[in-house]
Amino acid sequence: MGTPRYVELAQRLMREIADGTLPVGSRLPSEVELAERHGLSRTTVRSALDLVEELGLVSRRRKLGTVVEATRPRAEYVASMTTLQELIQYAEQTERVLHSVDHVVCDAGLARRLECAPGDGWMHVTMTRVEPQRRDSPICVTDVYLEPELGHAVRDQLSRPDGLICSMVEQRSGRFVVSITQSFRAVLLTERQAELVNAPPRSAGLEITRHYRDRLGVICQITISTHPADRFTYRFDLRRDPGVERGVTGLDR
Repeated sequence: MGTPRYVELAQRLMREIADGTLPVGSRLPSEVELAERHGLSRTTVRSALDLVEELGLVSRRRKLGTVVEATRPRAEYVASMTTLQELIQYAEQTERVLHSVDHVVCDAGLARRLECAPGDGWMHVTMTRVEPQRRDSPICVTDVYLEPELGHAVRDQLSRPDGLICSMVEQRSGRFVVSITQSFRAVLLTERQAELVNAPPRSAGLEITRHYRDRLGVICQITISTHPADRFTYRFDLRRDPGVERGVTGLDR
């Protein structure tokens, strides 16, 4: 999907650190060795190491080289924990029901919805979320799009009712999600969506698209969740920045 080569190398090093191939306390090969091993320039290798160092996974010191310091990045998320905790709590209080897994290649329309390039390939997972006590009225139908390599890494876990897919990806690949961008729009349920959530076709719904990015800013997962209008409320608070409030008050005086 057009990932820069220095990002690919950084991701590979992160995976090797996460799975113990490069244990804490060990030294990475030198820039020259990494460049020769992967067919890259030293500039590209240096850029990859800069990214991994920014995550707190390695340190670079003169005469000591590059040393592995930790198996996980310093922080899991960059957005406010309250908002993301509520998202995670919602997912953990419901169960996943898997309906299908296939591979899709984006045409122009799907590429616009996913904000990717036409021709990009994804593993496509269709699932619903249900409350254990109300299985006959699913909360939503969700289309999950995963990089094929990541999708294959977690495919055997998708049929489980519990756990977040992004958490499975983290455990299997070392790709840690740190930010989620959400967008909302009103839609009418398609016949397929209506069938999966036991709702009338073309009834009103709320569509939430989420882009999951790792510490390198690369999208590793996209979800499109469609909720029947009468089964879901999304609530969040907006607060004025204290500094802005003081500035407005000063002008009023």
